[in-house]
Amino acid sequence: MPRKERGAIASLTNKRLEEIDGQRWGTPCCASYVETTCASLRKKPLRQFTTEDLRIMIAQDIGADVLKPFALAVPRDDPMAEGDYHPGDLLDAAFKRWPEDGVLTDLHRSHRS
Repeated sequence: MPRKERGAIASLTNKRLEEIDGQRWGTPCCASYVETTCASLRKKPLRQFTTEDLRIMIAQDIGADVLKPFALAVPRDDPMAEGDYHPGDLLDAAFKRWPEDGVLTDLHRSHRS
């Protein structure tokens, strides 16, 4: 993992998305599973995010740029890391969000061909 990326992860690991962007989302009333889950994840320290947490937030484009170094670290170690859907679902979500990223392109190509 590049030094810059390690530094980004280290500086954010104890923070929550709502702390980073300064937005406080209330608890959604009568919301879908995705809305409720995403609102809840904004309050969770980034160090506690699971593969599924990263997948859902990136797929919904919520805090994606903040989460990018965390999300890239997982498929580098295990390209087939699995959230709730299928092996490699985080890699797929990240590749859809950042198709121009060379590392993701290489990982995606080598594990999805």
